[in-house]
Amino acid sequence: MGFQFRRVVTGHDEEGRAIVRSDALVASEPRGPGYEANVAWCTSRFPPRNDEALFDDGVPGPRGTRVLVRMGELIPGESDVPSMHRTETQDIAVVLAGTLDLVLDSGEVVESLGPGDLVVQRGTMHQWVARGEEPVRVLFVLMDSEPVKAGSRVLSEDLSVFDGRISPMPGAGR
Repeated sequence: MGFQFRRVVTGHDEEGRAIVRSDALVASEPRGPGYEANVAWCTSRFPPRNDEALFDDGVPGPRGTRVLVRMGELIPGESDVPSMHRTETQDIAVVLAGTLDLVLDSGEVVESLGPGDLVVQRGTMHQWVARGEEPVRVLFVLMDSEPVKAGSRVLSEDLSVFDGRISPMPGAGR
């Protein structure tokens, strides 16, 4: 397993013309059984600033200010381990390649998400399951959010299945 993606970041020169600030390959890192990913970008404030004097090369800011872009890949058969979790983020998942199921704690399953399909994941208990023969490539955009309120209950982040091994959002100063 393992993959790379190219990350190009633009900016401005002293005259205000568009320039390429960086152009680099980013290698995936293991995040769990059958799942590798890496952060493509994370904001240090919200709303983000595009001023060159504030260029921070995607270093994450404090909780509540982060929008994170992550490229991930799941391997069918290897990523089928229990991974039901809830994050204090609102996520957009775009399937780029392969076939993926979304499993919710209610028992609902959204089957056969394929290239071009998009899921808006709003702090629910969920699990991703790769299907088919080929790796599933997904672009995730995570935005910090408040904990979910359902009736009189507050549904906080639940990452217990990962035993502290991973967190969806990096801390400040990646």
